[in-house]
Amino acid sequence: MARKPAGDDAPNPTDDDMTRADGLVLGAINSIRPVATYELVVEQVKRAIFLGRFVPGDKLPPERDLAAQMLVSRTTIREAMRVLEGEGLIQVKRGATGGLVVKAQSGLRPHEIESYMEAQREMLDAIYEYRIANECMAARLAATRRSKDQLRRMASALKAMGQLCETPELRATLANIARFRALDSEFHLVVAEASGNRLIQQAVEDARTAMFLPIGKVFKRLEDSANEHHEEIFAAISDGDPDRAAEAMRRHIVTTRESLENLMPQKAPPKRGAARSGRKGAARAGTPASAG
Repeated sequence: MARKPAGDDAPNPTDDDMTRADGLVLGAINSIRPVATYELVVEQVKRAIFLGRFVPGDKLPPERDLAAQMLVSRTTIREAMRVLEGEGLIQVKRGATGGLVVKAQSGLRPHEIESYMEAQREMLDAIYEYRIANECMAARLAATRRSKDQLRRMASALKAMGQLCETPELRATLANIARFRALDSEFHLVVAEASGNRLIQQAVEDARTAMFLPIGKVFKRLEDSANEHHEEIFAAISDGDPDRAAEAMRRHIVTTRESLENLMPQKAPPKRGAARSGRKGAARAGTPASAG
């Protein structure tokens, strides 16, 4: 077989070759938006709130501690807190007993809930598909990789969630719903951690951050069965059954998605010949919250 020419004998690239190459390179590179340091602080604090690590009524660390922990100036922290306060996520309380307090969300009327959920529909669809892909695998891997400490932490979160679901009075308290969501997040994050896969763990954190829905705006009470799926997931992981763990997680995520679907306005019927949406049933504003 003839050898390809090399060095000075190699053919020069044509204009068409260069254009195609330039197009490929340029198409693979996105523009970069400069990010102010305070915006990075805002995103980190939001992530902690959305993952349930801070719940309404909790105090954030003092300004000086946040600055030291995040290696930024106190001026940067103050700017970030102004943004978070403007978005209604925290309240800055003055005085000796004051501080940076995570704020409870005000409620919405039924028609406002429908509008809010409709605006979130496309993102929620994508998030729940992403969750099924990642959390089912996390549960499958956790069934064979979990440690005793991880099982203990799952069991602790499970027990605390069960106590919050014991009576209708407890289930209707917004503070308890906030606490339940924090424990729910803890349970799912420990399952992801137990998978032993850092990429899956990061994916689960990202999905739970993105799916944050303000308590009080949407959720009014917990379902009495809100913790049942968690118990099934935990039992399968504890028993070391990967298939059962993955299926229990899938059922849990699908059921949670259906509960949220009841909060959304029903889509208009597709025109003749258009793809069917597959959504059934009328929207019911105020559907109680199930576990996430």
